[in-house]
Amino acid sequence: MPILPLTPPVPFVPMRLSPVNLKILAYTLDVEGFDSSDVLRRCGIESADDLQEDGDWLPLHLFDRLMAAAIEETGDPFFGLVAGKSIALMKYGAITPLALSTPSLRQLLEDIRRFALLAVERAEVELLESGQTACLMVNPVIENGLSGRFRTEQVATSAVQMLRFTGASTSDIYQVEFPYAIPTGHEQRYLSTFGPRILFERKACSISFNPAILDLRMPTHDPVAYMTARTRAESVLAARQAGTDMADAVRQWLLNAFPRLPTVSETAAQMGMNERSFRRQLGMLGTSHAELAQECQRLMAERLLAEGKLPLKQIADALGFSSVHSFHRAFRRWSGLTPSAWREGKGLAQDQG
Repeated sequence: MPILPLTPPVPFVPMRLSPVNLKILAYTLDVEGFDSSDVLRRCGIESADDLQEDGDWLPLHLFDRLMAAAIEETGDPFFGLVAGKSIALMKYGAITPLALSTPSLRQLLEDIRRFALLAVERAEVELLESGQTACLMVNPVIENGLSGRFRTEQVATSAVQMLRFTGASTSDIYQVEFPYAIPTGHEQRYLSTFGPRILFERKACSISFNPAILDLRMPTHDPVAYMTARTRAESVLAARQAGTDMADAVRQWLLNAFPRLPTVSETAAQMGMNERSFRRQLGMLGTSHAELAQECQRLMAERLLAEGKLPLKQIADALGFSSVHSFHRAFRRWSGLTPSAWREGKGLAQDQG
C-alpha cells in the first residue's frame, strides 16, 4: 500500500506556555498553606526548582493538569479567585516591574498586551473602548472544565485587582460578567472579589469600567524604573521571538520531510547555518535537533491516529520508523499509552464531547 504524502500546509502545533505560569501557581499553593511539591509530583514535575523562568516552554495540557491538581489539593473549586490576587503574581515575570512603575493604566494594559507573549502565546486580556465605557475582555488560554473556570477567574480577579491598584473605586467597576451559571452558595466570594454588579450565564467573561481611570497618572510612576523595566522586557521579547521563529522553521522543515528524517547537517544547511552554529543556537533555546524531530513525530502521530484512517503499520512507515514495534515503543515513551489505546481514548473523548 503506498504511503500517503504528508505535507500539510500549516502543521498543528499544540499551544505551549512559559514555566513561570506553573511556578506562580506552585508558589500560590505554598503561600496559602498547601503542599505544592505533592501537587507538582502528581503532574510529573519533581520540584518547583525545575520550573525555570527562562526554561523550555511546556505543553498547555500540563498547566491544565496542574490547575486541576490544585483544585483537588485545596478542595476549593473556586481557588482561581485566590490565585488571582496572590502575592505570587508579583514575584515572577517581566510585567511586575512595569506595573509598579507604569505611568498609567492605559500604558500598563498596552504593556500587558505586548509582553504577555513572554508567558503565553497570546494575551488573555484585551481592552475595548466604546463611548462612556471601557471593557476588559478575558480570553483565558484554557476555557473548558474546572481548569477553564479556574483560569478565567484567576485572570478576571487579577484584572480587577489591577484596576483597583491604578485607582478604580467600587463605583468605577460597572459590571463583571461570566460565561457560566452562578455557583450557588458561593455568591459572597464573588461579591467580595468583584463588587456588587456581577452577571452570570453571559456570552463571555468581561469587566466594564469607567474609562476616565485609563489615563490617570499613577502616583507610583517612576520614569527611570519604567524605562529600565521596559528595555529589559523588550530585549527578552526580541530574544524569545527570534528563538521561536527558528524553532518553528525547523519544525516546519522536519514535518514536510516525513517520512524521511533529515540529518542535523541537512537541517542546518536548510536554515542557512553551519552545523556547529546550528547546534549552539538550538542549545541556547533549550532544545536540540533530536528533540524537535521527536516532537514533530509525536505531533504527526497524534494527528494521524486521531484521524483514524491509516493502520498502525502505515503510520509507522509514514513517520520514518523501521517497524510498528519501534513506533509503539516511542509512542508509549511520549504519552504513556500505546498508539491503539491513545486512538481509542481520543475517539471516546470526541464521542462524549
